[in-house]
Amino acid sequence: MEIFIKILILVVFGSFIGGLTNSIAIKMLFRPYEAKYIGKWKVPFTPGVIPKRRDQLAIQLGQLVVNHLLTIESIQLKLQDQGLKQQVQQKVNKEWETFLAQSTTISQLSKTFQLDLKPDHFKRMIADKIMEQLRNFLQKNQQKPINHWLGQTVTETELEKVSIFLQNKGIDLVNNEETRQKIEVVIKQYAESKGFLGNMVLSMFSSDELALKVQRLVIDYLRSEDGNSWIHQAVKKEWTNLLQQEVQFIEPLFEKKETQQLLLHLIEENMPVEEWLNKPIQEMVTPFTNQIKEKVLPFLVEQLFAKLLDSVPNMLQQLEVEKMVEKQVASFPTSRIEDIILSISRKEFKLITYLGALLGGVIGLIQAILFIVV
Repeated sequence: MEIFIKILILVVFGSFIGGLTNSIAIKMLFRPYEAKYIGKWKVPFTPGVIPKRRDQLAIQLGQLVVNHLLTIESIQLKLQDQGLKQQVQQKVNKEWETFLAQSTTISQLSKTFQLDLKPDHFKRMIADKIMEQLRNFLQKNQQKPINHWLGQTVTETELEKVSIFLQNKGIDLVNNEETRQKIEVVIKQYAESKGFLGNMVLSMFSSDELALKVQRLVIDYLRSEDGNSWIHQAVKKEWTNLLQQEVQFIEPLFEKKETQQLLLHLIEENMPVEEWLNKPIQEMVTPFTNQIKEKVLPFLVEQLFAKLLDSVPNMLQQLEVEKMVEKQVASFPTSRIEDIILSISRKEFKLITYLGALLGGVIGLIQAILFIVV
């Protein structure tokens, strides 16, 4: 019985010492957080292993993350995952449906993004852009004939309509009291310039009668088939001559300040910017809803992933992940590092403590057996 008690005591003490030793060793990984001194003498094993090597730990963790965890290949492989693309596509489609269910005008959207879109400023901006494009067009195509763009735009029927329009306007202009008075003045001046012969003619026919006859003759000619044919041929000839001219022919006219101001005024006055700004965007895109959902959105998602895939190396380089991890770990309080490690490995540390107690007990048992034998 006495021998059994001795063996039990040695086993218990061995277990206690083994477990206590391992527990202290584990504690010494973290504690104390700072170096301890007795006077000027630094107490050995202070601070703990991890606080003492925290800077090296931060460097090693940064390298571990960059070289083995958050690598370029792993991120690119994740971006190529079809499941991730489908998730993003579903999210984009859902946001698109949510957007269509709303009624958002451009004005409201501009206020959301704090953009100052005043109608007058918007009109001016669009007008200036159109004018800039016109200038660029004229400069790039100076040597090309106008026929290159307008040759097939005006048909023979349209030219006939222009001829009829000019014919009617000519008749209206000639068949006017003011025109008759102008003709009368011209006849008087012409007759007076001819001296006696002119006065003799005026004595036989008054200038008023002559002016009326000339007026009627011109009107009758314009209304006649011959007059109509003459006007049509003249219009056709002038149109043909215009088409043969190079673009630089009209450039000086366009460069005039008055012409540009007129064009700007026409653009600004006839552009319904206020209506555009106050019209819901959803109404504008309604005709293209299915095309946007079936083609545009998938295309944008594919382009997004392709762009991200190509940008991964540069992004990681710009982010400097290694230094970021190193800085974060180095800034952690030691107690925080201890909590992180214990939250992950608390169970394993307890097992190490129990293992130390078990080994201590086994060693105590072996010692007891040797003591009895010897």
